[in-house]
Amino acid sequence: APEFIHTGESPTWNRDYSDEPDEDDCLQLGEVLTALGVKRMIVGHTVQGDGITPNCDARVWCIDTGMAAHYGGGVEVLEIDGDEVRVLR
Repeated sequence: APEFIHTGESPTWNRDYSDEPDEDDCLQLGEVLTALGVKRMIVGHTVQGDGITPNCDARVWCIDTGMAAHYGGGVEVLEIDGDEVRVLR
């Protein structure tokens, strides 16, 4: 794997959109979504204490609920049906 993949800025480890994103992060997200031609992004790997969490006007959904015994989070599902997005708890 290229060395870049192991840095905090790689697509695998980046948490700009899941760890309290600010206005600049949300602007950058908008550019990424436009470039990819998609409406929203789904991310994991950053435990959300309150369960599945939308950020940046629900353009990014953080789905890591911490279900591992170590974190004790609950089971939740993000359902996407066309333009409708909802969390099933």
